[in-house]
Amino acid sequence: MNRSDRENKKEREREREDRDALHESRWGRTKANLKTILGAIILAMFIRIVLFEAFEIEGPSMEPTLLNGDRVVVAKFLYGLFLPFTKEAAISWGTPDVGDVVIVKSPADDIDIVKRVIGLPGDTIEIRDDVVWRNGRALPHRDLGPCRLESGQEDPSGCQWVQERLGGEIYRTSHNLVSAPSTSPPVTVPRDHIFILGDHRDRSNDSRFFGAVPITRVKGKALAIYWSNDGGVRWGRIFDAIN
Repeated sequence: MNRSDRENKKEREREREDRDALHESRWGRTKANLKTILGAIILAMFIRIVLFEAFEIEGPSMEPTLLNGDRVVVAKFLYGLFLPFTKEAAISWGTPDVGDVVIVKSPADDIDIVKRVIGLPGDTIEIRDDVVWRNGRALPHRDLGPCRLESGQEDPSGCQWVQERLGGEIYRTSHNLVSAPSTSPPVTVPRDHIFILGDHRDRSNDSRFFGAVPITRVKGKALAIYWSNDGGVRWGRIFDAIN
C-alpha cells in the first residue's frame, strides 16, 4: 500500500468516526429531550392526580359564591388520594372543616358536584324556615337584601341574599322568596361522613335529598377562581379566593 492509499484510508476512517460521533451526539440529544418530555408528563400527571385539579362550575347551585362558568382550582392532597375514573378515594387522611367548599363525587349519580360542608361526624343538622341549625344552635345569619344580577347568574328577581357564618368562613347564600321556606328534619351525621349544602338553597341537590356523604367521596377543596366566562369574561372574579 503506497503513501497515497494510506492517507485515503485514514481520511475515510476519520470521516466514519465523525459520522459516528455526529450520530451519537444526535441520539444523545434525542434521549435527553425524550427524558425531559417524559419527566414533564410524569410531573403533570402527579400534579393532576395528587395535588391540584381544575373544575368548571355548571349551574346555579352555589350562587352567589360560585357562578355558572367559573373555573376553580381544587386542592386534592388535603383529604386523600383520589384516582381518576374512581368513585372514592384510594386512601383518606384528612377531614374537611365546616365552611369549606369541596368537590364531591355525588352518591346520587356519581357526578362531580361542588357544595359547602355544613356538618361533620357527630353533628346534628336541621333546617327550619331557611335557617340552618347545627347542634341545637342556629348559624349566625343576617339578611343582605335582594340579590344583585351578575353576568351568567340566574335571574335574581324574587331572590334574597343571606350572610351566614360557619367556622371561620363568612359567605352569602341565595333564597328564593317565591318558594316555600326550606325545612329539613334533624339529621345526625354518621362517622366518616359530612353534611353538605349548596349556597343557593332553593336550587341545590345536596344532603337534604341524598343524605350525608362519605368522606371518601370528597375529591378536594376549592381554593380560588382562576377563570370566569359565561358569554363574556368576568374579569372581576378572576383570582378571587373562595370563602
